[in-house]
Order: sequence, then C-alpha cells, then structure tokens
Amino acid sequence: MTSTIEMRGLVKQYPNGVRGVDGINLLIREGEFFALLGPSGCGKTTLLRTIAGLETITEGSLHIGGVDMTDTEPGERGVAMVFQDYALFPHMNVLDNIAYPLRVRKVSKTERRRVATDTAGELSLDGLLDRRPGQLSGGQQQRVALARAIATRPEVLLLDEPLSNLDARLRLEARTFLKELQRDLGITSVFVTHDQAEALALADRIAVMKDGRIQQVGTPREIFHAPANEFVASFIGAHPMNLVAGVLRGGRIASMGTVIPAPGAAAHALPDGAHVTWGVRPEYVDWTPIPAGSTEDSPLSPDDSATAIGAVAGNVYTVENLGANTLLTMRAGTDRLQAVVGEDPLPEPGQRCWFTFPMAKILVFDTDTGTLIGGGQR
Repeated sequence: MTSTIEMRGLVKQYPNGVRGVDGINLLIREGEFFALLGPSGCGKTTLLRTIAGLETITEGSLHIGGVDMTDTEPGERGVAMVFQDYALFPHMNVLDNIAYPLRVRKVSKTERRRVATDTAGELSLDGLLDRRPGQLSGGQQQRVALARAIATRPEVLLLDEPLSNLDARLRLEARTFLKELQRDLGITSVFVTHDQAEALALADRIAVMKDGRIQQVGTPREIFHAPANEFVASFIGAHPMNLVAGVLRGGRIASMGTVIPAPGAAAHALPDGAHVTWGVRPEYVDWTPIPAGSTEDSPLSPDDSATAIGAVAGNVYTVENLGANTLLTMRAGTDRLQAVVGEDPLPEPGQRCWFTFPMAKILVFDTDTGTLIGGGQR
C-alpha cells in the first residue's frame, strides 16, 4: 500500500456551525515531509486530527494510500501521532512507553521488547530504557514519543507541534534530528507548526492556512519568493515583509514620495489610479547615504541590468542589533521600510539616507483582493 494522503472537499463543522476546516483539497505525496502552517486557530491541528481519525469528517472524503478512510476507525488507518505534550505514561519506563502501542495490538512480550529496544537504539535512547519520563529532559521525552510512534512502523506519521516544548537551542538540534530521521525512515509525515522558520527548514512542501482554508501550497522556496497573497507574504519570513501602499500610474507605482517601476504583469494588471500594495523582504533592502545634490524627488538612477535598483529616501528611525546583522527601520511620512544589513557601517538614528532594493525582488499585490499580481521571481 502506498502512503499518499488525499483530501477532497474536506469539511469539519462543529455543532455551533463553526467550520474548523472548510473545503480542503490537498494531495500529500508518498514519503513527503509536509507542513501545515498558520497562526493559532487557523484549522491546522483540526486537519491533522481529521487525518488521524480523532475528528469526524462532516463533508468530503479522506483517502490514505488510495483507500477511503473517511469513516475508518483511528486504529485501522495505519497512522501514528506524536502529540504536542508527548503524552508519555509517567508510571512507565522508557522501554514500556515505546512498547505500549504494540501491547495494545497484542504483540507478544518478547517481540514488543525486541522492537522497542531496536527502535530506542535508532533514536539514541539505549542508555535510558529504565528511566521514567520525569527523569528525562525535554529533548529525550520528545525522542521517546517519536520512538513510540514509529515502533508500529506506520504508513503515515503525524506530528502536532513536535518541537514547541523545547528551548530555542534544543529546538534547532531537534529540528535537524527530526529531518534526518524522516529521511532515513521514508515515512509520509505531516507536521503542524505555527513557526514559519521551522516549516521552511523541515518541509518538502507547505500548506499555509488561514480561517480553515488553504491559502497556498508550495515548496518553501516558492512560498518565500512568490507568496500567493498578502497574508502569506506577511506570515512567511524571519522578518515581516515590507508591505507599502501605492498607486499605479503609467506602469509605475507612486509611493513613499517617489515612483517605482511596476514589475512584469503588474504594470498592466490594473488601470491607472488603482491602489496596490508593493512589498520587498527586509533581507533584500540595503541603505546608502543620500549623495550630495540628491533630493527625495531625484532618486538614484537604476542601471540597465535585470537587477535595477529602486530607492526610497527617508529618516532612519531605529537601529536594532541582531548579532551578526542589524535591523534598520526608516520612515518617510506615515510609511516605514525595514532593512536587514551587516554590522558596519551603520547609519545613526535620525540620519537621512536612501533605502535601496533590487527591482527583481519587488512583489505587487492588488490592495482590494490581496492577491499577487506581479513579481515573485523564484
């Protein structure tokens, strides 16, 4: 049996009429590491629990490995789930916790101890088999929960915020471990997270969710460089994307006291006078002192290459040290723009300067619908 997961028009509606999941159409490929990403309350955990069979489906269907699992009991779906709080039995040692699902399936004691011991070895838990959960660190508890899930050799592994209970440093270590483990096992895996950095680092593909619906499905690179709408653009990225209001005029965007060439199709997607939102990620923005004789009405001249430079003049408002990088915030009237730059040289707060960016990195959104209408090079 293959372990693809397919959802067709999937709806989960609660008795009060609220739709936790609203019309999901999604295909997760065999062996894929797939992320469900979105803010709290967007429906990602509900969707994961629906795949597991812990939530009943109101409308639509769910297929795993080509088999209709819409009304199948959780224990018969060939899935295993790791919960956010790990849900380990405090009175059992590590070995018995790992072996418990096999005990439920009435596997012989000798066999389940063998499988549990082998699985513990795969996750470097050999020396901890006699300990109880209360004697383990957070990272060790996480590995025990993973071992318990994979001991049954499931077709599908479901992970509900698996790293959220770990501190920042351990989370980074566990992230690498989890990716390597999934690759070694080749199990179709679906994990829920609200941490976009986690999703970008781990997933083969990501579904970004909002209000029970999928906003975009794509690889981390596709979602980062070509977000389908303003919500995805603002949600994805270590620093929020700069999103600035503008007006289309003659194939250019009037904004922040200057004009910026509208990229590609955006120049003709809407009529003159249409309100748009243009965006650029802070990582692609740099700064330079205003050259002698320059004014706000006389921006830097773009070159003739494909990476022509756009520029906006304004006053530096804040300078925030990020360690190896620095976050600059500038203001021009009521608008602001942020840049992530190197450590040196740096402008002073209040200093007048240009914020510059390659035109190839500009995105343009229709302000009325929020959808991407131009830019988004991958």
